[in-house]
Amino acid sequence: MQLRQRQVVLDQVFVSAKTAEPIPHAGGLFHDALVQASLDPQVLEIGFLRQAGPASAAVDVAVVTVVRPDGRFYLDIAPARPLRSLAQTDALEGALSTHGLSRLTIAGEDIMREPSFTTARAVWAHRRFVVAPLMKFNILDALVEDGPATMRQLCSAVPGPQDPFLAVLSLACANLLELDIRSQPLGPGTVVRSRS
Repeated sequence: MQLRQRQVVLDQVFVSAKTAEPIPHAGGLFHDALVQASLDPQVLEIGFLRQAGPASAAVDVAVVTVVRPDGRFYLDIAPARPLRSLAQTDALEGALSTHGLSRLTIAGEDIMREPSFTTARAVWAHRRFVVAPLMKFNILDALVEDGPATMRQLCSAVPGPQDPFLAVLSLACANLLELDIRSQPLGPGTVVRSRS
């Protein structure tokens, strides 16, 4: 019996403040996982590894990597995982371990868990909102001076001239501040923290 491999086509790219280069990916839930990783304060860096293992026996791996305080990982998005034989999986694991990478498996249900699924998408939709330098300074200064604040408190403290709500979302995408996207839907009670 021959195992048919499901080919994963990496026809889209992802760019964020945590990527050093565009990250190719297959789209769908993988894109949502990358958005959530970009907004996750525990994720310090997102990368892409095409090949792994010793130079003389490099293996094509094409995996997305993340660096967190607890280690270096490669993302294993369960619904987007290519079909591999046991031998192929062992070869992949062995090659990736030479780079100090452990598997970080994320189930589709975890990616789609609310409120983070909808909130991450809503925040990410404002990543291209251009924040004026003075507005950026005022928002970041308020968080450094006063500590974490709810979105309502921060928007009241820094009322404009731009829409402070959109500015905060854009600054979160730029990795300049943190939003709590897991405990409640995006709104006036969302907690905002400084990254510094």
